[in-house]
Amino acid sequence: MRKGFYLKALTRDSSRVKFDSSIEWIEGNLASEENWTKYLSSVDVIVHIGAEIHEENLMQEVNYDGPLRLLNCAKEAGVRRWVQLSSVGGYGQISQGVVDEKWVDDPVGLYEKTKSDFDSALINATKFSSLEVCILRPSNIYGPGMRNQSIKEMLNAIKKHVFAFVGPEGASANYIHVQDVVHAIDLCVTHPNAVNQTYIVSTWGTMEDVVAGLVRGAGLAFPSRRIPLYIANLLATIMSWCPYWPLTRSRVRAMSSRVRFDTTKIEKELGWKLTLPVKEGMHDYARGSRG
Repeated sequence: MRKGFYLKALTRDSSRVKFDSSIEWIEGNLASEENWTKYLSSVDVIVHIGAEIHEENLMQEVNYDGPLRLLNCAKEAGVRRWVQLSSVGGYGQISQGVVDEKWVDDPVGLYEKTKSDFDSALINATKFSSLEVCILRPSNIYGPGMRNQSIKEMLNAIKKHVFAFVGPEGASANYIHVQDVVHAIDLCVTHPNAVNQTYIVSTWGTMEDVVAGLVRGAGLAFPSRRIPLYIANLLATIMSWCPYWPLTRSRVRAMSSRVRFDTTKIEKELGWKLTLPVKEGMHDYARGSRG
């Protein structure tokens, strides 16, 4: 973030935080019935990046109910702007084409639905309060120390010589490095054009770009095995009963998608620019994992 801000940060477990004397840490849980108004005195901007992505029984509470309570308190406390880290998953399962912010939401999974629902609650809040809202929708975020299971599993499969591309060359890989997401959040906090806007932030590359970066960073050989799409779908369907079978239908979709997320709006309106393309970012990720 830019210099000049006094920062308060909410954490569920203070023992896991690397404390910085310039940050006021508050220990708490958005899933609780806490009245957050007392913590929002003199707060100008809320940046909400918390989410539950794994445990479905917690998603409604963590991704919607808890943030809604905080939102209501923020309006009462006179918070000026709310920056929301959302997800392109709100647009639904799209297999091809170019997606921009004009697409209508059509979420499929519970995670995507809860994130989309809260985005709608934020947009609705701007109609009945003075709160400014900026919603940032990234694609798959990755970076040092982050638990991106899809990249980790792909790298492990390459190491074990069991990785295979799915379908023809050129399938989409829509990832975004965390440093480019942080830059986008910074712009959403400070830029006057960000008021009551939604922005996609993503980097497009091919699956071949991802793998090339990973193998170069990890010092591995580039895999050449490729499975035709119809065979991959057939195997995923037949083996759907096996919980440990790696080629699931969702993974086949992800590895054969031809969709691209358009970042023209955030580039033109906020001046955001990509700093780390997919191949270079994956190289750095894999090189870091070697240590």
